[in-house]
Amino acid sequence: MKRRVLIIGLVTLLLVFGGAYTGLQIKYNSLEKSLKDFLISKQGYSESDILSIKAKLSKMPQFPVYVTFADDPNTVYIFTDRGISDWTQVDPSTPQRINKGNHK
Repeated sequence: MKRRVLIIGLVTLLLVFGGAYTGLQIKYNSLEKSLKDFLISKQGYSESDILSIKAKLSKMPQFPVYVTFADDPNTVYIFTDRGISDWTQVDPSTPQRINKGNHK
């Protein structure tokens, strides 16, 4: 009986943590795709202009997305959508890679 309770408890923990991990991965992928689409379709960048895009969990902003551009590979730009799909560059403050008006 104790063994059965232990197994049920372990399976429950596995499902809870597995679900949380899967949920985070889905959120990361969604943010990465959204920012990439925004940069390409709204800001005029091409796929080759973007070296990498990686979302992570953080304190502030909660889900920053780190981007490295081909023309500035030594700088990592941090963006956030502020939870409302409104992309903003957080760091570095200059040069700004997104323009609320027209790009380039």
